[in-house]
Amino acid sequence: MADHSKARTNVLIRRVLQGGLGAASLLMAAGVVSKLVSGDGSAPAFRPGSLSGLSLADRVTAGGVLVLAATPAVRVVVLLVVWAREGDWRFVGAALAVMLTLTLSIVLASG
Repeated sequence: MADHSKARTNVLIRRVLQGGLGAASLLMAAGVVSKLVSGDGSAPAFRPGSLSGLSLADRVTAGGVLVLAATPAVRVVVLLVVWAREGDWRFVGAALAVMLTLTLSIVLASG
């Protein structure tokens, strides 16, 4: 990989991570502020995999947590595309293995 290409990839990954962190932070802050403004100080009875019964504020906050948790997976997808374009098939295989592991863990945990 050329130095220029490596630098562009690093900038892209940094933007993906910063964007995910920024979006997650905004969502969680909006959820917390909405909860405070509504005067509802109760903690939600949250069950993983279900948003039913949650207030809008709690759903927005949960969305922020979900975005934060998904950000590293998005990073792997971006790297997979970059490596595929560069023809670095060893790293493409590694990224696919990571994505398969993540997908299986989500499917098996929710079933």
